[in-house]
Amino acid sequence: MARAALAAIVPEAELQARTSRHLQTREKAVALFAQRGFAQVGLRELAGHLGIQAGSIYNHIESKQALLFELIESLHLELLGIVTQPVRSTRSAEKRLNELITAHLDLHRAKGDFFRVAEHEFHCLEAAQQAAILVLRRRYESHLIKLLAPLGLSSDDTLALTTVRTFLCLLNNLPAWTEEAGLDSATYQALMHNIALGAVKGALTPSARGTRSLQEPACRR
Repeated sequence: MARAALAAIVPEAELQARTSRHLQTREKAVALFAQRGFAQVGLRELAGHLGIQAGSIYNHIESKQALLFELIESLHLELLGIVTQPVRSTRSAEKRLNELITAHLDLHRAKGDFFRVAEHEFHCLEAAQQAAILVLRRRYESHLIKLLAPLGLSSDDTLALTTVRTFLCLLNNLPAWTEEAGLDSATYQALMHNIALGAVKGALTPSARGTRSLQEPACRR
């Protein structure tokens, strides 16, 4: 039921409480799935982790499978929000690329467990759920292809798509690969940004790679 319709029959305070409980359920569940693996978590363990009785778990979630889908879908919708924001005509493609990298890595820092689950537990989704997630992924890829095209992305469709998918795989996993680096926050963030930017630069045509904007990412001060 839509929030507006619920508001007509449920007090706003109760709606907010329900929303808060739902978000808490998601945060606790994704942390457990990221740590233990979706297939290794039974309903009784999930209920205990959520702080509810095993017999009442279906009062809180539709199913474990549906919960996994919701977690992965919510992340992809947030990622889409990054690339579908209105673009000011004065912003160059180089600047928008730097902003996208920063926003993607910031989201990973805030929702690392969501990324881990999306990357490692996708295969646990049902076929229809996987198809729905792939639609969101393809939309993200399409926006990124449009962004990189004026920067020298290959005009060959297969090569361009392979480049974009490899770049996104790096963005999705790089922070997890390097989280034990022991660097201070600012140095670590700049390093992640530069690695991601350097990777995509290497796949662009030489004329685009030589531009000043791509050599000097926005995160530098």
